[in-house]
Formats: sequence, structure tokens, C-alpha cells
Amino acid sequence: MFQGGRGKFPGCRAAYGRPALAVLVILLACGVAAGTRSDLTLARKAALFGTDLAERFIPFGDGQVVARRWLPMPERPHVTYNMSDSAYLTGIYCATQSWRHRATGDPEAARLAGAACSALGHLATVSGRRGLLARGASPVEAPWFDDGVWRASPDGRHRWRGNVSSDQVDGLMFGVFVHVSQSDSPDVRARMAPFTGAIVDAVLGDGRRIVGFDGTPTRWGHYEPDYVRDREPMNALLLLQMVKVAHAVTGEPRYERAYRQLIDEGYARIGEGARIDDPPLRANHSDDVLIALALYPLLELEQDPATRAHYLEAARRWYRGGEHPGVGVEANPFAGFLWRHWTGDSAGVAPGVETLRRMPLDMKWNRETIDAYSRRFGFAFDPEPPALEAVPGDGPLPIDRRGRTWSFLVQNPYRPGADRTPPAPFETHGLDYLLSYWFGRAHGLIGPSE
Repeated sequence: MFQGGRGKFPGCRAAYGRPALAVLVILLACGVAAGTRSDLTLARKAALFGTDLAERFIPFGDGQVVARRWLPMPERPHVTYNMSDSAYLTGIYCATQSWRHRATGDPEAARLAGAACSALGHLATVSGRRGLLARGASPVEAPWFDDGVWRASPDGRHRWRGNVSSDQVDGLMFGVFVHVSQSDSPDVRARMAPFTGAIVDAVLGDGRRIVGFDGTPTRWGHYEPDYVRDREPMNALLLLQMVKVAHAVTGEPRYERAYRQLIDEGYARIGEGARIDDPPLRANHSDDVLIALALYPLLELEQDPATRAHYLEAARRWYRGGEHPGVGVEANPFAGFLWRHWTGDSAGVAPGVETLRRMPLDMKWNRETIDAYSRRFGFAFDPEPPALEAVPGDGPLPIDRRGRTWSFLVQNPYRPGADRTPPAPFETHGLDYLLSYWFGRAHGLIGPSE
């Protein structure tokens, strides 16, 4: 195992800019803590989301996670799936189940993590081009409705979606790293190493770009020096992450040499500015997740104090912000737990746990699905959101006042959500909850009985 690193609710929106623990105090004072709307414990909610994801969002039985489950409609009388982010989500799911296995020892968690990483290997090879990752892949006989450009695999058994982006590679590398780092089996490393190295070889060999099937760089696949310096400093961290993970997984010295070259060129220093200091309503929370997924392996693996200082500064700006607040005021569980892991500062832990406790099921599912699960698993769910008095404020919204989303981790919490009561044409899964919860469990921040 790797060694390294350190160990509208407007009534409550005035917490803008205050420390995360103060946010929790304000929420409690507003009477919000009781508004969880179900009698599920954190552990039972994790079991519910885990069951749902395994049964309904890994549709091809290959370990690959899809983002949305589109329900039958008159013009499309079968269930189909959105697969634009399957590589990203499957990497996160692989990490999540690896941490679940660490926390519980459950062999089923190890099996699911292994299946997810096998799916990542499939996505990395289905195109037939060495190192060309697919966003998603589907058996040709499966009902299919999705946008994007799709092509047939060389064997004719699958279709795969191209135009892969830096976030897909980021999620894959994150999942591979966590899975390998939590396993003592050399077989795990041996299975992950070939496709991990191939992806990095392709990016480095193509001028630090992701080059698609047609021979041109993909829109969001750039890591060149001028690009990271002048347009997207976050991608400096993403390239450092993939090269560092490739060295850790394969042991090949060429990746360490490539990593040292990037450090010498200032990529770690450039990466300090990964989070753009935008006003909250303009902040890119999808990038916030990408930054976290990149920093986690880098801070686990990097031992050089000078280089670590760059990564910790990137983490500080991400969490604390600058002129505008960072993610630390948002009661974001994954962010608060990571910050505790990296710095020892536990102020974000309790607000993050409260977010998990209050995350509403109808953020993900229609009422019919919730009622079916309520009967199946024996829990109560209040379909009416708590009525709270509106008071002026411009801070982040508590989670049960946000709209439906495929991931609350990428959702901008400063934007009020629409009414979740009407049925939606699609449903999503709780991987955002599961990632946060199982990281917290694996690192001793959430107890098994909570």
C-alpha cells in the first residue's frame, strides 16, 4: 500500500463568508437540523443509495456507472441513460467502494471496486487506439439514447463515446489511485498499470493534449504550458496528478522524470491558482471537484516539502477562497472531510455531516421511486419540505433548499432550486453522498452507528 501524505432557505443564508462551524450553528438556530425529512440514519441512507446505484445505474453489469436514468416516454418507450461522464463517475465509484471496503471489510465492496476499475480498463481500450479513453461505452444491442459522437469498437460489440475531456481522465486516475493504494494485491496493480500508463503516454506524446479519434485535440483536453499558464491553471494540477499516479501504479521511472520536468517548468506553482476567485454565483463547482480529485493523490504521494507547499496552497485557495469565499463555507461534506485530512482543521466536519443527514431523497428520485423504496426498506419520508420563513441573505443554501441534481458536489449552492415535487423525466444516483460518506467512514470522521 502507498505511504505518504497527511494522514428558498433564505432564512439561514446570512452565514455567507463565515467559518463552516458557524454555518452549522446558524442552521441549528433556524430550526433546520430537525428537517431531515426521513428517519434514515447516515448508514442506512448510504445502504439505500448504494443499493439503488448498483441496481439501476450500472445498467450493463460491467461496473460502468451512468449519470442519468431517462424514464420511458411516448416517443422513447424504454429506459435509456446519459453517459457523457461515465469514465469520471466510474473512477469516483471505484474510489468510493475501495474506501467502503477499508471501513467495513465487506468483500462485496472489494468486488464492486474491482468491477469499477475493470470498467475503467474497458473504457481505456474500447476505442482500439492505445491510450484513447472513451467517455462511455455501451453494448450495441442495448437501448440507447444519448448525445455526442459515438463510434463502433473494432470488434463490433460496443459503441463508445468520444471527445474525452480532462475531467474524465481526472476521475479515472483518482479511482485507480485510491483502489491501488487500498490494496495489498500485486494483481490489482498489474491490472491497472497497462491502461493507466497508456493514457499518460498518449497525453505526453501528443504534446500534453488529449487527441481524439479524428487526430485533433479535444475541446477540454489541453495541458500545454501556455494553456495552463494563461487559460486554465487547474489543468496544471490535473497533468501532475496523472503523471504522479502513473509512476505510483506502474513504477516506470519515465513517469517520475516527466513529473520532475513538470515541477521544473513551474506546473505546481501554476497549480496554486487552480480555483478561479469568482463571485459565488459564477463559481465553477464542477472544477472544485476536479481540483479535489487531483490534489488527493498528489498530497498522498508527494514528500518534498517545497512541492507539497504548492499543493497545500492550491488546497487553501480552494477551501478558504480569496476575495470571494471558497468551498469551506458551503457545508460541503467531501470538501470539509478532505480539509480535515490535509490540515487537521475539523471545523468543516460537523457541517458536512449535517449536509449528509439532511440531503433529501427527492433531490435524486421521483416520489414514486421514494415510496417504493420506503416500502421495501421500511423508512418514513416526509414529502413536504419544511416551511421556513424567508429572510434576506446571500450565502450558500442548505442542501434541502437546492434543486434536483446528479451531484450536489458540482451544484452551485448559492442558486435556489426549483420545486422538486413534479416528477422529472430522469432520475439520478447518490454517488455524491456515497463518496463523502465512505471517505468520512474510512478516515474516522463518521461513526458506523451515525
